[in-house]
Amino acid sequence: MLWLLAFTAGLVRGFSGFGFSMIPALGLMATVPPSVAVPVALLLDLVCSAGLWIGACRGFHQPVGYRLIAGMLLAVPIGTLLLTILPALWMTPAVAAVCLVGSGLILARPVAAQKTVDQSRHLAFPAGLASGLAMSMASAGGPPLVLYLLRSGLDVTQLRATAILFFAASSACALLGLWLFDALGTEHLQLAVGLLLPALLGNFAGQYLHHRWQPGSLRVIVGALLAGLSGWLLLTSLSTALAVSL
Repeated sequence: MLWLLAFTAGLVRGFSGFGFSMIPALGLMATVPPSVAVPVALLLDLVCSAGLWIGACRGFHQPVGYRLIAGMLLAVPIGTLLLTILPALWMTPAVAAVCLVGSGLILARPVAAQKTVDQSRHLAFPAGLASGLAMSMASAGGPPLVLYLLRSGLDVTQLRATAILFFAASSACALLGLWLFDALGTEHLQLAVGLLLPALLGNFAGQYLHHRWQPGSLRVIVGALLAGLSGWLLLTSLSTALAVSL
């Protein structure tokens, strides 16, 4: 099951440039705490996106991208600290709730951008802040970022390239923060290595499909998958937390 989730996550990343880390994080949290699931998802996200970096550099929109990264840099230390200190009993439903909201944003039909890049540029910093916090706490940084990018005035090539490089920077910074807090170790690396092959295969398949499939269909499928996973995890983890508390 985890191999299938890793493959699906790679497929989404290769196709759209975002949405990878939520899928393995949700699947892993059914068996391990968020302090294990989130770093593993971030490790896979970073490695699987490496093949996209060179191509993304050509379409990266610097004024928007640098503002997004600046907001992310401010948020990541806060998110990694919360991930390491909050009890897993209540952190799991919190992460599931964030992912459920994110899946709803993915399913929502995007509104055509009516603003130019210059008009929406001031929103890039808070969008990076929200995405960085969600990424470092719950591996769910995609929805806040894409919600902004879809309304930013960027064309499709710029949007995808900016998302790819932003998430590479976000994952790397979150992992660095976890390492500094001694929350990244051999357990995470071993689990990530075990899921790397299906994630890479999915990533290559996603890149192949990028030029051959309309994004709307994939958006609905992935959004529904994430909503189902996060909703199920939210209900089960809340039931467990309440039972233990009572």
